[in-house]
Amino acid sequence: MKKRPGRHRKILAVDDEPKNIKLIEAILIPEGYAVETATSGQEALDKVRAIKPDLILLDIMMPGMDGYQVCKNIRSDASIPYIPIIFFTAMRTDQKDMIHGLDIGGDDYVLKPFDTFELLSRIRAALRIKGLYDELALTKTELSRYVSLSTLKMVEKTTLGKNIPSGETTYVTVLFSDVRGFTNIAEDMDPAEVFEMLNLCLSKQIRVVEGHQGIIDKLTGDEIMAIFEGQDMARNALQCAVSIVNTLCSSDRCLTADWVGVGIGINTGPVYVGSIGSETFKDYTVVGNTVNIAARLCGFAKKFQILFTESTRDLIDAKEFGYTSVGNLSLKGVNALTEVFELNMVD
Repeated sequence: MKKRPGRHRKILAVDDEPKNIKLIEAILIPEGYAVETATSGQEALDKVRAIKPDLILLDIMMPGMDGYQVCKNIRSDASIPYIPIIFFTAMRTDQKDMIHGLDIGGDDYVLKPFDTFELLSRIRAALRIKGLYDELALTKTELSRYVSLSTLKMVEKTTLGKNIPSGETTYVTVLFSDVRGFTNIAEDMDPAEVFEMLNLCLSKQIRVVEGHQGIIDKLTGDEIMAIFEGQDMARNALQCAVSIVNTLCSSDRCLTADWVGVGIGINTGPVYVGSIGSETFKDYTVVGNTVNIAARLCGFAKKFQILFTESTRDLIDAKEFGYTSVGNLSLKGVNALTEVFELNMVD
């Protein structure tokens, strides 16, 4: 049995003339396409949002909201994924109108009265582009699971031909979190069990970081490095740290006391943001003494302890967070003594 080219493809046909709708259905349904219909611009928008068709056949001349307005609304709605739009137009449409339709987001035109074979050919061509776009979107989603958001944005700019600055200095809050005594914990465990437990521990923390407007910059073994930006970066980082501890301690799965015993270090200051590596392997990350101090604080912190610096303390409301000074500490790689504060955890 010959496979129908339109199998599993959903097409929305929009036309205020019932006879045109019936003609389109008579052509597309035998080819295996699932046809949804709309007879007005507003009905078309409602159905696009509800069913997310693979392609839209859109009549231009409709009462009320015309096809051009429908197209503009679709392209301006970020919640609607890319959907090819083929305009239906009468022979009298001039070149200026056709250019306008393409400029606002249309993909193609079919003239009325249309030739059946031409219509099917243009639909197949548009759906091939749609398929490539969907593959790219899926690849981007999968890639985002393995690289930092900043790296992903850099790759997007590169592929679009945009100039990538060699680097820039910015002011951020950096958070490090890792499991205390990870080496000893994992020493007598089966590698598969270590992998499962580590994945569970990290995934819970990643969700918390993202929920507090943080960006995961690095995952190294049992350690997470996150970046917070903006006016509330210090506040978000401290709230995130509290949530990490609370989330791990209240885990509904078999994270033992050893695995939830994270130590957290937080520091705020200038960092250099840029691409490092070679032509074959690059990473887009932040470097600088601010990062080093946050990492040292994390290494100094005990189980369930959240340590942060004076530069972070100066950006928060003392009434919102309870903390105590643990004194001036000598951190490895830092010449001057660093005053460190411990966040008071509330049971």
